[in-house]
Amino acid sequence: MKTVSAFLWQLVQSMTTNEKLFFKRNFAGCANKEKPLYLLLFDAIAAQKKYDEEIILKKLKPALNAKNIAYQKHYLQQQVCAAIAEYDNRENTSHTIYKQILLIRVYRKKGLFDEAFAVWEKAVIAARKNEAFAQLNLLKAEFEKIILLSNTHTSYDNLHHVFQGNIITYSEYSEMITLRDVYTEVIFLKRKAHFDLNTKLKKRAEELLTLINKVHTRPANRSFWFNHYYTMSKATLLYLLHRHKESLKLLKTIWAEWKKNKHFILSDGEFYIEMLYMINYTGIFIGEYEFVLSVFNDSLNNEIQDRVHKANFETNKFLAFNKIYNKTVQYDEVEKLCNSMKHKYPQWEPFLNTDLNRTTNISMGISFFVLDKYTEALYYIKRSLIDYKDGTREEQMAISNVFLLVITYCMNHPKLFDAQYRATYQYFYKKEKTQPFETALIQCLHRTFYMQDIKAKAIEYKKALSIFDNNKENFIQQQMLAVFNYYRWLKSRFLRINYRDYVTQEVKGK
Repeated sequence: MKTVSAFLWQLVQSMTTNEKLFFKRNFAGCANKEKPLYLLLFDAIAAQKKYDEEIILKKLKPALNAKNIAYQKHYLQQQVCAAIAEYDNRENTSHTIYKQILLIRVYRKKGLFDEAFAVWEKAVIAARKNEAFAQLNLLKAEFEKIILLSNTHTSYDNLHHVFQGNIITYSEYSEMITLRDVYTEVIFLKRKAHFDLNTKLKKRAEELLTLINKVHTRPANRSFWFNHYYTMSKATLLYLLHRHKESLKLLKTIWAEWKKNKHFILSDGEFYIEMLYMINYTGIFIGEYEFVLSVFNDSLNNEIQDRVHKANFETNKFLAFNKIYNKTVQYDEVEKLCNSMKHKYPQWEPFLNTDLNRTTNISMGISFFVLDKYTEALYYIKRSLIDYKDGTREEQMAISNVFLLVITYCMNHPKLFDAQYRATYQYFYKKEKTQPFETALIQCLHRTFYMQDIKAKAIEYKKALSIFDNNKENFIQQQMLAVFNYYRWLKSRFLRINYRDYVTQEVKGK
């Protein structure tokens, strides 16, 4: 956990120019007065490239000293947090409704019941439009309190209209809450593994799919969020259970719903980006490249404003385009894309979760390998293995271990290869289950690395290729080859031609 000082420095440094201006105008409290001490502290922290408390104390002494700096930092943090929360939510409908709820309570307590009811009506309409169901429950509780103690005049027809305008019934709302909880669990399942699910995880995925299929209410146009939770839960589970075509069919329907309800992107962009993440994986696996490209190029993505959301969107877009360019042998585009990503990625990295960071490094590493830039490939694959360890995406650890061995093999560096072979061997020795193609590939590389006889090498390559052929129906092997085609790479070694040239011939010859 960060220290208070480190957090405060990072918080101040993260503020945009507009946020700083808003803070000074609305929370500095220094009109016609000297700058308060906490604001001087703010300016001093904002000017530092690295937090140094001793320099700040020297700069602001004697007003700021060792005895009062802790209080000043605490107060500054409170003011900054209040300012950026207010600034960030100034156009947020949910925030506006919450402020209206607070205002209704104030009016009610002051006996201004007509005013409270007027605000209540506006808030209900906005909450219903925004599908803010939790806030609607709070508003109904406030209405009960208004009518219990007031003489507020409103017609029965008007009240009937307000209360009967529910988007979904209470039983449907209950189902939606269940679906929301299911979706949360589904996200955790997907983070554990995308395709190499153990028996326990697979069984749980099947149980959750059965639960969703038993939902009484089917998605309807009345509730966007009911549709979203239902469809995304089901589509993700179908993906995890290797039913990709069914999954993509559902993803296409929810993509169309987001296009009709684009205002939700501003307030709930995380859900939108997760949908794009799933379209990337599912669409590319079954070869619907045009659809994936059209989704990521759609003008709807211009609705993404939050910089964290933008970083996640742009990274997902890179991953989608990089895979498609590789699979369609557009290697000039791959090189342009990766060279551009090298400069952009460090800016986005802090805003991405472990899964996305690891995936990005693997994607970069594979591309640089295909481009014969082995040193850069080694750097990114090592990062994916060493820098991002949190127990998610177990199959990616296997990918990184095997791929590092392939890279060091191609670099023809004995010390690097021997060290990586020991690390790879140890990893798979401890792994719960090793796939036949993984064992065959590792053994082949180990046997042929020091071989001088070309014919003897060719025999070993052929043996490994036969293992791949014998297990071509193995779904885990299919998924691994979708990440990087080890089979084609071995074939290129067997034929003694460059991997990129071989793949180009294979793809264009089809």
